[in-house]
Amino acid sequence: MFASHSLRALAVAVLVAVPAAAAEPVVELEASPTQVRVGDRVEVTATARGDDGWLWGEPTVAADPDGPWAVAGAPSAVAGARPPAWRIELIPLALGEQKLPEVTVSARSPQGETMTVTSTDPPEISVKSVLAADEETPEPAPLRDPIGARGFAWEWVAPFLIALLPVLAGGVWLWRGRSKDAADAGARSLLPPLAELEALTAELEPRVGRDPSDGICDRVAAGLRRYLERRTGEPAEEMTSFELRLLARRRGWPEDSQRLVQRAMAVADGVRFGRRLIGDAELRSALADVVAAARSVEGFLVAAEAPLEAAEGGR
Repeated sequence: MFASHSLRALAVAVLVAVPAAAAEPVVELEASPTQVRVGDRVEVTATARGDDGWLWGEPTVAADPDGPWAVAGAPSAVAGARPPAWRIELIPLALGEQKLPEVTVSARSPQGETMTVTSTDPPEISVKSVLAADEETPEPAPLRDPIGARGFAWEWVAPFLIALLPVLAGGVWLWRGRSKDAADAGARSLLPPLAELEALTAELEPRVGRDPSDGICDRVAAGLRRYLERRTGEPAEEMTSFELRLLARRRGWPEDSQRLVQRAMAVADGVRFGRRLIGDAELRSALADVVAAARSVEGFLVAAEAPLEAAEGGR
């Protein structure tokens, strides 16, 4: 009997002496909404989980500049959250089911050990096109029939003509400007594809700092797509940035060419769809990346076409 009580006391003492194993810290991600369109903002909440006494640093989002996500600003801490949590705004740039990027946070245990905690099992967000699912080009709704008195309102003719004069003057001025732009575009279309793109970027470079950056990005993105369509015969002007990546891989372009095209389109899409703020120096660098991407693709295509031209010349 005495020996049995002694063994029980010894077992209890051992259990008390051995502390419970501390749970490994984790970072959990929650997103809202989970179904969005390209360019919409997704609010992500990153929550740290761990035992009391852990100290947490600031989170870092592992978003690839050439990937399907753009980060809209730095993460912000949720006030009063225990355990700590942060809000992160992300912008999808590609279609389909897209997993959230990893979020890493540095953590220090109560014993002073430092480690980096990375989120696991990130949720997927369903990203759809801005166009309707059942039509490629949305059509406006038809006009409703007019309501009110019938017959022609002659009393409105004179005020209408007076109000129309400034509009007509503006229309003439706009027509003259567009005629000049059309003439310039016609002159560029006579150039080879690469020379046409280089002329466009040379025209846009002096406008950096004067014109809105999204307008410049619109034109340079359209210019790169036009170059790829003229040079490859593929409908690149109708493709999304994600489809351009698939085209580059399918055509077997070098990694350097693919990376340059993806980087140039990522900057343009981030400004156009993600409302990303961009400095003049970065915008000029993006224009240079577009030209470098086209020249890299051009070098690859010329090298690939040389044997075919030689074979045709020998016939």
